[in-house]
Amino acid sequence: MANIVNWLLPKEQKFFHMLKDQSSNAVDGAKKLKDLIYNYDRLDNSDKIAYVKKIKDIEHKGDELSHRIIGILDKTFITPIDKEDIHNLAMLLDDVVDLINVTSQRFVIFRIDKVDRYIKKMAEIVLEIVNRTDEGILEVSKLRNMKKYYIDVHTLENKGDDVFHAALVQLFDKKEVLDIIKYKEIYELLEKVIDKCEVIANVIESIVVKHA
Repeated sequence: MANIVNWLLPKEQKFFHMLKDQSSNAVDGAKKLKDLIYNYDRLDNSDKIAYVKKIKDIEHKGDELSHRIIGILDKTFITPIDKEDIHNLAMLLDDVVDLINVTSQRFVIFRIDKVDRYIKKMAEIVLEIVNRTDEGILEVSKLRNMKKYYIDVHTLENKGDDVFHAALVQLFDKKEVLDIIKYKEIYELLEKVIDKCEVIANVIESIVVKHA
């Protein structure tokens, strides 16, 4: 019996590797979104669409990764952490990439003319917090104290809130109602990416506490 358990346990570390693949994919999406935003004003429409297509491909890869994790999870008896926690992390990481994809599409669908400094700043924070999430996924397999990770994520989330609120304040100076609606949705989507990463940090914190 002991030999069977020893054979199973190392094998199930694959879940950490698969979650890391998901978080790395999210980083790819966040990088591509930031590139789109920072280059947006000098891109022609075909180039913007090409960026959106690349982000859509990243989102499709994320779907495949999450489906693979859930499929294997359903067939696995012994897991390194609770199945529910693995499932939650997989779904939340998938949500991050989905939101990045939706955000990129809105720029083209809404025919946004110009990217403002608030969108650029929020894109920076999105990339920072997604990068930190990627590092957190790698660290969670060690089930050690991750206080600095939580502090970093919550600090970035607070920065995102500050930029979001400042963006809303200036937004209502716009005279065109349609512009208000368009920009507000983009701000909100970027904030949702940031908030989703904070939720992931909370799940990771609960995992570490349970296994401490």
